[in-house]
Amino acid sequence: MKDHGKALTYLVYVGQLGLDLIMPSLMCLGAAWLLDTRLGWGVWVYFAGLALGLSAGGMTFWKFYKRIVMKGVKKPDADKPERISFSKHV
Repeated sequence: MKDHGKALTYLVYVGQLGLDLIMPSLMCLGAAWLLDTRLGWGVWVYFAGLALGLSAGGMTFWKFYKRIVMKGVKKPDADKPERISFSKHV
């Protein structure tokens, strides 16, 4: 039963990752479509919207990666001062 829960967790992760990658692109392309049809900005706004959407998707992918995959990795304490040993002098 425990293996089923882990499989469902990974399935949810894959679905979340897919939504994190595709939704920013779709939203930026939708905004570009509105700018083109309502304000008549031209076709170039689609390229800008696609670039912005892909970069936003990449950013959400990186945040997902850091949150899920790097969960078990220990980070060094930034508040803790570095210890001075015999070979390190101030």
